[in-house]
Amino acid sequence: MKDFKKLLFMFVALAISVSSCSDDDDDDNHDYRLEYVDVKSAEVPDQFTFGSTYQMEVTIELPSSCYFYYNQFDYIYEGTTRLIYPIAHIDEGVACNPNVTETTFSIPVTALQYEPYVFKFYQGKDADGKEMFLTIEVPVNTINEKNSENLDLKSSDAKYK
Repeated sequence: MKDFKKLLFMFVALAISVSSCSDDDDDDNHDYRLEYVDVKSAEVPDQFTFGSTYQMEVTIELPSSCYFYYNQFDYIYEGTTRLIYPIAHIDEGVACNPNVTETTFSIPVTALQYEPYVFKFYQGKDADGKEMFLTIEVPVNTINEKNSENLDLKSSDAKYK
């Protein structure tokens, strides 16, 4: 019986050691990093009406086939200024095609301030490493008191302000 337990223990130990050294790497597991990518253009309304929601269309450039855009961006508030940094997913350790592609995404904005909005869309860095931006100012029209009674500022549609 003692030999059986010893043999069973050795068999289990061998089975565990063999299965833990398995080399079944997936092609889906690879290294990647995130990086801000340049905005090429942005379509924004000429003006906002206080309380209304708008869609801004932003076009970005993806420098190679290793860059993917998954609708991620940083939207940073600085007073009346909004900084927009699109974020790309870059696959590392895989072959890339150097073809540049463009893609467009939308950002919903609800006008909830009376001052003009200043949107600064990231456009990379200059030779000195200073960030560059496409800057667009959008004035805000206020509505009269009669219309403001029907305004729901807690609307679930308002994502960014």
